[in-house]
Amino acid sequence: MPIEKSLTTLLRVLQSSSSQQDISSLLGSAARLLALLSNPSNVTLLTSQILAAPAIWGPSTNLQIIVGVITIFRSASYHLLRLHEVSHTPKPLEAPRSLGPEEWATAIVKGTQGASPRARQVLVLSGLLQGFQSRGRNGLSTRLQDDLLISVNLSLRNGTSGSHIIDRALVIAVSHVFDFLDMRARHTLDHDLLLPTLIEAVFFSEDGIHQGYFLGTIDADVSEAADRKFDWSARSTSYLQLQSTASGPLVADLGRLSRLAAFSAENARESKTLIRLLQDLFELSRSLCVQWRQNKLSEVDKSEETLFLADDTLRKTLPLLWRVLRSSMFSVVIILTAYTGQILIVPSSAVQMLKVLQNLYFISSHLGTDTLSQYSFVYLAAIDIVSQYPMFAEALLGELRPDKIGVVPQHPLDRCLDIYFLNTAEHFISILDTEVADNLVASAALPYLGANDERRSLEAFEAAHSVTLAILAVPHNNDLAASRIETYINVLFEAFPQSLSPRQFRLALTQLVRITSPPSLVSAQRPLLSSALLEIVRVRIGSASAQPLANFSKNGEFDAQPMSEQAVLVIALIHSLPFLQLDVLEDWLPVAARLCHLIQDPVLRHVCKHRFWDVLSNGEMDLDRAALCANWWNTGKGRELVLYGEEKTTPGSPINDGLEASRL
Repeated sequence: MPIEKSLTTLLRVLQSSSSQQDISSLLGSAARLLALLSNPSNVTLLTSQILAAPAIWGPSTNLQIIVGVITIFRSASYHLLRLHEVSHTPKPLEAPRSLGPEEWATAIVKGTQGASPRARQVLVLSGLLQGFQSRGRNGLSTRLQDDLLISVNLSLRNGTSGSHIIDRALVIAVSHVFDFLDMRARHTLDHDLLLPTLIEAVFFSEDGIHQGYFLGTIDADVSEAADRKFDWSARSTSYLQLQSTASGPLVADLGRLSRLAAFSAENARESKTLIRLLQDLFELSRSLCVQWRQNKLSEVDKSEETLFLADDTLRKTLPLLWRVLRSSMFSVVIILTAYTGQILIVPSSAVQMLKVLQNLYFISSHLGTDTLSQYSFVYLAAIDIVSQYPMFAEALLGELRPDKIGVVPQHPLDRCLDIYFLNTAEHFISILDTEVADNLVASAALPYLGANDERRSLEAFEAAHSVTLAILAVPHNNDLAASRIETYINVLFEAFPQSLSPRQFRLALTQLVRITSPPSLVSAQRPLLSSALLEIVRVRIGSASAQPLANFSKNGEFDAQPMSEQAVLVIALIHSLPFLQLDVLEDWLPVAARLCHLIQDPVLRHVCKHRFWDVLSNGEMDLDRAALCANWWNTGKGRELVLYGEEKTTPGSPINDGLEASRL
């Protein structure tokens, strides 16, 4: 009969070695034939031959073939169920019916017995379970998943005789079927053995991320094009290899594998498993960072890519590279998110996590993913843990601190790592001794405080100003603040607007006014400094440019449209009003109102007036200051000054005044 003849032919071919193309054809033929066989002995025979066939399991076996074996049994089981459903309505002269699902599955499982290594049995059961679950056969699936769990755990415990391809096959098989397992079955897996196997396959094997070694191979293929730009050709060996890696089963399915690894991290029982996991993630992140530095592409800042990279590189090769790097980073973050629940009160693990994130910061900062919720959760959770242990925090910052102090590094990666250090250090300022904060952090921030026209360093400049303000604001640093604050004020006004965004300048000025006003101890040593600071702003407004500031990111409520230097100074002064002591506030309310009318652009003038009204009315003032402002607004001609300026100090029409005030 045709089916028996096809079976005989297929069994004969399986015993011979075959090319990659022949194997794909064999796998397809096997899937079709398995679903059509009506003799359970033949089903068992074909299954056993597939698991032992030299044509499939020869020296050229790779992960694509492994996935193909899983697909055989998934497709066959799915097709068999469809035939079984159709067979409930028999037709005349129909072909011989195939086996029933339970009898067929039993024959398949019987054919896997004695398979060596046992992981091959896992491939079959994984495919069957996927196929039956897709057609809603839950009763049969429960029996299959019990067999699968036994095979997976035995395979992990007995080892794979040093066969790395079998380890990766096991990982792929489990990841494909994991979503179909119920919670009981998921917890039955031996996660202490599964997790290391999974991490090794995904991040360290040549079929996976391979510790980022593909980054180092790119350098040899980056050449200078005719227009003196770097060109990484889509025909280069390194790009073709990256394409192969990105489309491989481990990297292409990194999301599903990461979720499996995260679940294993949550359910691992032995502490040594978690210690090894974190060490592996650190080694991976460090290797990625080191390999990236050895790549010519790392010498190009993100803001300058269009200037120094060829068009084909920007459009084709580079996006694939960043996609693989982004997937790698997301995978690590997903695993760390699960790991975080295991490290409550363990500062050494939290320190290691922050080092991992530092090594990956060149990816997260380039892609803007450092603001993602999971990344932020891992980062802030680790910081919260380390913050309870000042000695660990100090030691961590000592390791993260830049090697060269006093200069702005030229290499983009070094600037990137400096930004991570400054941002992280800001979270620990309140628990550091004054001397440590000064010597360890302030000295590293100093090169970034001065004015600089390089917009590529804008983020670093803002991080430096932010951490410096944090140092000055901590109460136990009052003596240091009193001695440094005047110098910093001069630096701040020199840096804006060349090296600081409008938002950062507003925050800096507001913080300085708060530091120099009561009840801060700095105000006792410098009682007139807050007024002097605002006077500097007032004088600067008179000569400030009215042209929109360009090339700044639009962050915050007031950057919805381009702001002029003049408008930024006025709004920054208005932001500072809630921190002034009462007598100083009374003096500066009318001054701030008049300054709003110096803004030449009517739209920006309205923004300043609107912000003035917000500060007075939305609760930013405390009770005493709010009472003072209410009295000034209603009886001290404050309303007229804000709405009309000096041109009109008495309202001409109560109705018009009400309409104008309502617009604010």
